[in-house]
Amino acid sequence: MAKIKPLRENELFKDFSDKEIAVVSQIVSEKVYPKGTPIFVENMLGESLFIVKSGSVEIKKNLGAGGDNLVAVIGPGELFGEMAILEGGPRLVSAKAQEETELLMISGDDFKAFMEKEPVVCLKLFLGIIKMFTRRIRELMPLAEEFLSWKSKKK
Repeated sequence: MAKIKPLRENELFKDFSDKEIAVVSQIVSEKVYPKGTPIFVENMLGESLFIVKSGSVEIKKNLGAGGDNLVAVIGPGELFGEMAILEGGPRLVSAKAQEETELLMISGDDFKAFMEKEPVVCLKLFLGIIKMFTRRIRELMPLAEEFLSWKSKKK
């Protein structure tokens, strides 16, 4: 039950029935990260999707000589690291607990095994992740337009 409420409150699972949420909760594990603890670092192999149950996580991108730049702060009910269960490549950013943070996790391995048992629920999860990607791309478009405008003026 402790895992079901945070799943229910997450945008990714908004169209899931109570039964589907209960099914997904079977592959969810929980872990507490003390303040300042790295969750993962840029370029390490991605292996889990995370949902913040409590606390907050800072997401940073290393820009070489420019150091680490804050990309986002992820709070309760939000998720990050979803690309890991889709393709498992290297992490594009680093994530660190900004305060004591409790996370729910779905590992890529557990998700792959789950696909065989619950393909319909997994398809629904994939579609939810695609919707999130689409929303994030739309939100980033003004920034991309600004960059392209700056780049064309620089020529």
